[in-house]
Amino acid sequence: MTRRLSWRATGWALSLIVAGVAPAMAGDGAASSPAKGDASPAPDYEPVRGQQGVWDADIRFFDVDGKPSGQARGVQRNELLSNGHWVTNDFRVFDAAGVDVPPSFQGHGVWGWDPVAREYIDAWVDTHDGAVRIDHGSWNADTRTMYWTALQPDGQGHSVNYRMTEQYEKDGLRTLTFFQVALQSGRLVKLAEIRFTRRDKA
Repeated sequence: MTRRLSWRATGWALSLIVAGVAPAMAGDGAASSPAKGDASPAPDYEPVRGQQGVWDADIRFFDVDGKPSGQARGVQRNELLSNGHWVTNDFRVFDAAGVDVPPSFQGHGVWGWDPVAREYIDAWVDTHDGAVRIDHGSWNADTRTMYWTALQPDGQGHSVNYRMTEQYEKDGLRTLTFFQVALQSGRLVKLAEIRFTRRDKA
């Protein structure tokens, strides 16, 4: 326990040191910031900020042949960081009647624009996965669609290849479609479709 607390304290200290010292060291040649005039595209925070709030979820599952195989309901609670560049997602899924029947599903993610990687990044964990899933995303402002890809280790020496699209249809409505890439054929297998409806603000 002592070692764990020590490492935690060290982590906080390092965060403070990096935040305060790194900018000062940049002028000494020890670190550098992205050059002005960088040709990389400016980040678009619209899809991040568009997830703020509490959302009701209507979930539909599909079998390998694309036929509906079940339904569920859920609630997603999202909170923006103060700068509006990152959002935390907490997602709970219940049965088709909206009843929390154990063991219920819970997932938690943090995503936004990574200024170092120059792309959208999502770190996701849930009660069904044995490993953290890292998603890499891009935003099409014309179609108002997020596109995500992920490779998740399965614990048996392989990686599961996922694809996700999230359509921002209008204010207060989003549709997330979740696919898995078949290992042998490479075809996209639709696993689930989630329609999120934002709750009215109280």
